[in-house]
Amino acid sequence: MSYLRRALFILAIVLFAAVPLTNSSVPYQFTIILASGLATLGVVVLLRAGLISFGHGLYYATGAYAVAYLAPVLHVNALLVVLAATAIAGVLAAVIGLFMVRYRGVFFAMLNLALSMVAYTVLLKFYNLTGGSDGMQVSTLQFFGLARKDPSFLYLLLYLTLALVVVVGWLLTRYLDSPLGWALTAIENNETRVEYMGKPVKKILLLAYTLSGLLAGLGGAITAVAVGYVDPGFAYWLKSAEFLVIAVLGGVGSVVGAFGGALIFEMLSINAAQYLTNTWGILLGIAIYAIVRFAPKGLWGLYDAWWRLRGARVTHD
Repeated sequence: MSYLRRALFILAIVLFAAVPLTNSSVPYQFTIILASGLATLGVVVLLRAGLISFGHGLYYATGAYAVAYLAPVLHVNALLVVLAATAIAGVLAAVIGLFMVRYRGVFFAMLNLALSMVAYTVLLKFYNLTGGSDGMQVSTLQFFGLARKDPSFLYLLLYLTLALVVVVGWLLTRYLDSPLGWALTAIENNETRVEYMGKPVKKILLLAYTLSGLLAGLGGAITAVAVGYVDPGFAYWLKSAEFLVIAVLGGVGSVVGAFGGALIFEMLSINAAQYLTNTWGILLGIAIYAIVRFAPKGLWGLYDAWWRLRGARVTHD
């Protein structure tokens, strides 16, 4: 990556951190955007191997509900609760992944959907344990002595989440650019040939599936802390579809694009709720059609194409 490109990324991060200082309602919205981007990264990892999941709301909900259960028990810093909830989602993904890595295509997508809907039904029906459709309140957490009701809490949560995004994004980029990451692309292109080369395909996919569950759980845990409330909708299939839509908007397989897609999706939903209450579906459908029709590689694809064109012009000049 060139120095100019790095400078652009740093500038984008600085702007993202500075904008919330202009409006007290922005920190909450930006935290949700970052959390959605993290959960979308879980889908992005699987897309590298050509696997589509319509059920990653399961791990998103696991992270969120784990926060709701752990908060009153641990009585510790919110960061530790988020990390513990993320680990729980990762363990669940590792266990389920042992079964999931045997399947491909529509079977993989539908099995994930089925498990997510089972989780949704359990969360909805077991009222005494989960609060049913009423959901659960997240007990008061603290960040370095700041209670959730403190106006500074959401600012601290936002900047902590932003720091996590930078670290996770960097680590995930290194992973996708490593032999393990390239193996995912190779599996998508020709899984049989990868097996003939002696590579453990199922182990590679299990690692990717576990990582995707961790990322979705991290997004759900941060969302639970920010919102202060969880409900069965976290596991519903529409939430899983939302992550896929964000991945398509941002650019399939792109780490940075996941957050760009989350930003666009959140802005569209906010404005739709305000000005187009009954036509949100139409607006979203038009946006998806436009991306698929005119920019199949998403927003990141447009940026990358512009960058390559700029580089070609500079070289020519």
